[in-house]
Amino acid sequence: MKIRLLSTALLAGLAFAQVAGAQEFDDRWYLTGSAGMNIQDNDRGTRNAPFGALGVGKFLNQNWSLDGELNYQNPNNDDNQDLNWSQYGLSLDLRRHFTAEGRNWAPYLLMGLGYQRSEEEFDAFPSVNSPGEREEGNLAAKVGVGIQSALAGKRAAIRTELAYRA
Repeated sequence: MKIRLLSTALLAGLAFAQVAGAQEFDDRWYLTGSAGMNIQDNDRGTRNAPFGALGVGKFLNQNWSLDGELNYQNPNNDDNQDLNWSQYGLSLDLRRHFTAEGRNWAPYLLMGLGYQRSEEEFDAFPSVNSPGEREEGNLAAKVGVGIQSALAGKRAAIRTELAYRA
């Protein structure tokens, strides 16, 4: 009987420890904004281009966050700078933050899935319908690493990230 009582008390203590631990992180929704450089592969026939992104996210617990993000980039075509080529997409990104007590910054790993759409103009000479247009959409996967740091009393944060999307 004493072992059952002790075991029950131990399990109850662990349950309350989980509830108390859950209150140690900020679980409010947050907005994200990103700007950076998109390094294009050589097969695409486009130049490297700046990109922008907007998103919304939430910490699931102290170590995991989930973000939804919209991104856009408009690289120039290598062969003809007057032809348009743009890419935009949506992704769902999961980050594993490696937090530590007393530290306002944390490295993280990034994993994401999404959809990327590209719209391209191409030279269709001698057709009268030149330039031609091509639209394509693909599933996209993303992996990366980064560092996030709290600013101004944890009401804002900044991230530095390096990611690969295929």
